[in-house]
Amino acid sequence: MKAEIASLIRCPRCGGRVVPEADRDERLRCKTCDEIYPVVAGIPRMAISTATSRKVAASFGFQWLARARTYFERATLYGLSPDAERRNFLAGLEIDAADLQEKIVLDAGCGDGFLLTLVSQYPVTVVGIDISTSVDLAYERTRRQANAMVLQADIFAPPLAPEAFDYVWCEGVLVHTEDPRKGFGSLSRLVKPGGRLYVWVYPSERLSIYQRIRDIVRIGHRLPHAVLVPLCYALALPLTVLRRLRHTGPAESVRTVAFAMFDNLSPIVQTRHSVAEVRSWFEEHGFTALKQTGHVGMCGTKVK
Repeated sequence: MKAEIASLIRCPRCGGRVVPEADRDERLRCKTCDEIYPVVAGIPRMAISTATSRKVAASFGFQWLARARTYFERATLYGLSPDAERRNFLAGLEIDAADLQEKIVLDAGCGDGFLLTLVSQYPVTVVGIDISTSVDLAYERTRRQANAMVLQADIFAPPLAPEAFDYVWCEGVLVHTEDPRKGFGSLSRLVKPGGRLYVWVYPSERLSIYQRIRDIVRIGHRLPHAVLVPLCYALALPLTVLRRLRHTGPAESVRTVAFAMFDNLSPIVQTRHSVAEVRSWFEEHGFTALKQTGHVGMCGTKVK
């Protein structure tokens, strides 16, 4: 790990700097409060979790591992190819690839590292955090990238220096937390003055078919994975056929639709938000030049 990347790490409990413990590279110690954090399989494990967040983490940990084992789509993510995901990232932040030069980027809720891998190909410093065991997959994807780092961490107590990041990306993560507004505030403190923050949440209006199905199948998060995965495929097959017959939207594969179905049915928590609500989060934390993309993505620039 490069020294400049390691210098971004902070104790999630007190905010103090952390250092490798003497003669114990597999542990980090806070210089302020002496808290110890293990480094397991190359990843600092610094998550401070609650009972609910542990359930959410278990759900997504399984989902990303299932994707890696080809239970779901593999070459794409939610139907997006690597090139499409890269374009989505740049468009969401309203930047060009050249704007990434020598910047520091955070992917908050990096999953299996699909986007993290793409961003690390630019001349940037990129950090990915996730509360689930998907960080193991993200680490494997990026372990040879000297400009990338992965941490197992909670966005409510991110083990990162405040105002350290030029760009912070958080897509589809806040909606699976106990307090999305508070989570947004936590992420906002990581953005440099003049930097940009992008978030995407589920809309409270114009619900997707996946959200409507979740409202019907209310016990999805209680079902064993051995039951839920086949159920997602059983729901995905007719939905995929119907979409193709109606020519509505892109021609997604059954594996893609099943993955999105599992993404909606499995987590114990899913919140939905209006454009006005998300806009108020940005304004409350001093962001201007707000730009909405889709339902509901939003980017803002932190006031200098």
